[in-house]
Amino acid sequence: MSLVHTDWHHCANGKYLCTILDDSSRKVLAAGEFEAETTKNALIVLKKACWKCSIQWYFILAVLTDHGTQFCINRRDIKDNAVHEYELFLRQKGIRHILCRVNHSADYGKLERFHELYDVHRPRFGSLEDFVCWYNDGPHGSLNLDIAETPNMAFVSRLWPEVWLGIASRQFGW
Repeated sequence: MSLVHTDWHHCANGKYLCTILDDSSRKVLAAGEFEAETTKNALIVLKKACWKCSIQWYFILAVLTDHGTQFCINRRDIKDNAVHEYELFLRQKGIRHILCRVNHSADYGKLERFHELYDVHRPRFGSLEDFVCWYNDGPHGSLNLDIAETPNMAFVSRLWPEVWLGIASRQFGW
């Protein structure tokens, strides 16, 4: 949970997909299909991911985005200050905002691969949630294939010990 990626994807059905993907496990933490790529819609997905994480005792520490206007303002003053709703939310939550390099798609390889799978397989599912569950519960080629590791399995196995203690204390009333 040290880093998540988020980006927009223009879907074949004309909608726009905003996804938040954990860097290490490839687990999709939150996603949303919208009619437009807006800051408001990006915040809906980010807040959904933050809410899920805080309920389950783990936290997003950093978000990697491109330089899209949904995520940041490209014009800043001399002191690198700007007021943007997305960046303001990240600051309020103590989440570091990392901007990827311009015109460098390798920074987004994990999300690009997810978006390719989305285009191919999404029509088979009745809802985005069903598709995300299928993706998170299926073996992933970049994870441990010896045990057919899924993004959900990788996510749980990579949680910090402090997170496990928080989950256990909450579950058992410690």
